[in-house]
Amino acid sequence: MKLTLLRHGETIANRDKLVLGRSNVPLTTVGVAQAIKAAEKVSQLPIAAIYCSPFQRAIQTASYATHKTGIPSIVLQGLREMDSGEMEGMKMDAMQIKYPEYLKQWGLDPSNTRPPGGDTMAEVHQRAWNSILDISKSHTNEHVLAVTHLFPIQGILCKISKMHSNNYEQFKVELGSLTTVLIESDNNSIIKFNETSHLNIV
Repeated sequence: MKLTLLRHGETIANRDKLVLGRSNVPLTTVGVAQAIKAAEKVSQLPIAAIYCSPFQRAIQTASYATHKTGIPSIVLQGLREMDSGEMEGMKMDAMQIKYPEYLKQWGLDPSNTRPPGGDTMAEVHQRAWNSILDISKSHTNEHVLAVTHLFPIQGILCKISKMHSNNYEQFKVELGSLTTVLIESDNNSIIKFNETSHLNIV
């Protein structure tokens, strides 16, 4: 299966650098423009199915791909972003004041550090990878689009690259970007990474 991963467009939380996990926030006007341009690029691909995270920003982004391709999106819980628990909606300076021990531990082992009331990054990465493997069973030799978030995409790339989740920052994934990978029974590979050329088209 060939899989194109689309990171959702910009939201207010992304713009204002707030922790964004489970919150259902819509796209900004910039985010809508990113989603439309990504959809135009996706419409040039032989997409057979579209899957998306259950959060509003991903569903909204996927809707533009559906409009361009005529393919309805299927919501998949495993593609959802990390639940940041009590830190949801906070800025980094506020987190440093309220949760210094958490941030210290995150710096040492981000994969297994759990925010109060939330997910660990390892859990996010594993459920995203499990979802992709499940999708691949239904779409042998097909090209699939998955609209999701930063941490799930980074987790999928870590799994493909056989890298520990703590190395997630090696993959810079921009809002509205497209990353294409190949999922095979005996070999997985990254074909295109963080493609953003479509976002620069006026």
